[in-house]
Formats: sequence, C-alpha cells, structure tokens
Amino acid sequence: MTAFFFLILASAEAMRSVFKAAGWVIVDPDVRGALVSGVSASLSEEAYLTLPMAQLYLFDRPQDFGWAHAEPIKVVASRHHLRVWRAPNPVAGSMLWVGAATHDVGFERDRRNNGITHKIDPNVDLERDYVEKTLTATGLVTEVTYVTPDHPLREATTATGGSFQSDGKVLVLKLDASIGTAAGTTNK
Repeated sequence: MTAFFFLILASAEAMRSVFKAAGWVIVDPDVRGALVSGVSASLSEEAYLTLPMAQLYLFDRPQDFGWAHAEPIKVVASRHHLRVWRAPNPVAGSMLWVGAATHDVGFERDRRNNGITHKIDPNVDLERDYVEKTLTATGLVTEVTYVTPDHPLREATTATGGSFQSDGKVLVLKLDASIGTAAGTTNK
C-alpha cells in the first residue's frame, strides 16, 4: 500500500480530538476484534464502520492510531482511512505525528499473491485534500501548510501493483495547543 503522507503538530489528545470532531472513527486493531464487533453490530442492526486495516510500520513499529471515514453501506468497498505514527523527535516543542492516508474505491487483484485487495484512488492528492478539509472544518486546526520535499514522489506503484500519482506536496497541520490541556488529560 502506498499513500500520501501528512504531518500533524499537536499533543496526542489534540490529535484524537480533531479526528473525533471531524467524524473519523478509530478502526478495530485486529481481525479478531473485527469479528466480535461485526457480529455485535449485525445483531443490533448497526453499521460496522470500524473494519480493521493492516498494520503498517514506520519508525520500526506499527501505527499508533488508525481512523476511517465511511458510509455505512459502502464501507467494505469504499472508505477513507489513515494511519498515524508518533515521530521519535518533537519539532519546535510540539509532538510530530506522521500520517498516511488512502481512499479505497473498490477491489483489484493483488499482484503479489493473486488475491483480492482494496484498490486505492490513484490520485492521492484528492485524499490529502479530503483529510485537510475534514480536519480544518472542525475549527481546531490553527495552521495549514504544504511543503514540497527536494525530490518529491510524483508517480509510483503500490505494493499490490496499482499505480498512483501526486504533485508531491506534503500537508502539514498545526492544531490548537489548548486542546487537551484541561485537568486530567494526558499525552501519549
């Protein structure tokens, strides 16, 4: 899987708050949890929006958080989802989080093993814009910046054999520092 990357400068509590306020849901961390949640949701006739996603690694460890945005009926074939890792070093006194997001738009053949996998929208910049739009709509984002690395990745192939294109810009969001500073909140 390949995705565009984005950066967030914020405490863990502020990051969780902005995603929750934007309507993103935390995904189930594993398949076993998904089975229990899926059966429970079916029995109560609720939509199961928290389908798990694969663990991916950055900084030699799996993601710290996984979120999804999806419509109840279409969630299996189409959903926005992202992973976030805490970077090892803060930036300008703020925690730095590195995220990767994709928009599943259907299914395709996995060229690694001939299995079936999700097909991502090959225009990953649309997903970057979607993440920015949903998070800034909360009013909790204080700064939005785009940076272009020296050698931006503009076109490539995903791990499953699909292709994607990008303008190479990285979204950087700074969240309201007062989020999560109330008594009793802690940072991860």
